[in-house]
Amino acid sequence: MQWKNQGKLKKLILTYLAGSALLTVGSGLRMEWINRRGNDTERGRKRIRALMSQGRFQQFPLFSLDEIARERKLGQVRLSVFLRDTEEDWEDKSRIRQNRRVIPVNSESSGAKNKSDEEIKCINKCGKSDRRKFAIICPGGGYAHLCTDKEGYAIAARLNELGYSCFVLEYRTGFAARSYAPTQDLARAVSYVTEHADQFDVDPEDYALIGFSAGGNLVGLYGTEKYGWKAYGTAKPGAIIMGYPWTNINHWMDHPYWNIWKGLIGLYFTERSNLYYFGIRQSKAKRDSVCVQKWITESFPPTYMFSGAMDVLTPASHHADVMAQALEEKHIPCLYHKYFRLPHGIGLGIGTQAQGWLEEATEFWEKETGQT
Repeated sequence: MQWKNQGKLKKLILTYLAGSALLTVGSGLRMEWINRRGNDTERGRKRIRALMSQGRFQQFPLFSLDEIARERKLGQVRLSVFLRDTEEDWEDKSRIRQNRRVIPVNSESSGAKNKSDEEIKCINKCGKSDRRKFAIICPGGGYAHLCTDKEGYAIAARLNELGYSCFVLEYRTGFAARSYAPTQDLARAVSYVTEHADQFDVDPEDYALIGFSAGGNLVGLYGTEKYGWKAYGTAKPGAIIMGYPWTNINHWMDHPYWNIWKGLIGLYFTERSNLYYFGIRQSKAKRDSVCVQKWITESFPPTYMFSGAMDVLTPASHHADVMAQALEEKHIPCLYHKYFRLPHGIGLGIGTQAQGWLEEATEFWEKETGQT
C-alpha cells in the first residue's frame, strides 16, 4: 500500500510539473505573439528616417571623450533626440518640409555662443516657438540589455505625433550597471536636457520620465528623494509614467507562486539583475535600496502606471500592485490600470487592452502639472 501511495504521489507531482511547464511555455509564446503585434516598432523606424531626411535626428554620447577614455563603460550611454514638429498644423508634412529651416548652433542667427562639439549641432526653427514639456524614455531589459526599438523609439515617435519632444536614454546595462550607474546616467540626461532647453526648444520644468520593466524601476527610483532627483540636484519630474514596472526587487517570493516555473523565472530575472546591479557581494539592504515602494515619500511625483495580471516576468500582483499601495498610503496622485489579459513587453500596446495608454498618460501628466 505504501509503494502504491508513493507511486500516486510521484505521478501527481510529474503531472503538475508537466502541466505547469506547458502553461508557462504557452504564456511565453502568447506574450511573443502579442508583442509582435502590439509594439509597432516600424513607427519608430519611420520617424527616425523622417527626422534624418529633415536633418533633425540627433544621437550622441552623454559623457565626454575624456570620460569615456578613463572608463570605457560610459560609452554605452547615449541620448537619441526626437524633436517635435512645431508648426500649428504639424500634421501637414509637405508644408513642414517647405518651411523648415535647420540652423547650426554656432551661427549668429541662432543666438548661441561658445557651444562645444558635444552640444547639439542644430536646433529646430520650424515656426513660432510654443514650448511644451519634454519626456525622457527609459526602455526595459532587466538591466541586462535594452529593448530600445519597442520601448524607446516607437514610444518617442508616438509622443512626437502627440506634439511632444522627447529623448530616448540608452543607459548602462550588464555588469556596467553596477553601483547605481543607470540612475547616474538618467541624472546626466536630465541635467543635459534642462540645461539646453533653449536649443531643444522645450520647457525645462515638469518633465516626464517614462520607463518600462527595469526602466520602470529606474524612473521610479529617480522619483524618490533619496536615490533620485534630489540626491543628484536636478529638477523634480512633473510625472512618472511606468509600464509593467519591475519595482518589488527583493521580495519575489512575498506572493505565493502556484506555478513553480514562474517562480523560477522570477528568481532568475531578479537575481540576474541584482548581480548586474550589485555584483557578487550583495546584501538585503542593497537590494532593498532599489525596491521603489520603500522610498516613496510625500514628495514623490504624480504617477501613471499600467501592468498585466498575465505578465510572466513582472506580474502586476507582485510589483505594480505593491507600488500602487505605497503611492496610496502617501496620498500621491496615481492613475493605475491593471489589465487581466496583458503580458509583458507590449510597448505601445496596439491591439491590446492597454491600447491608448500613452494618450491617457500624457493627459494625466498635463492635468497634474496644471496644463489642462
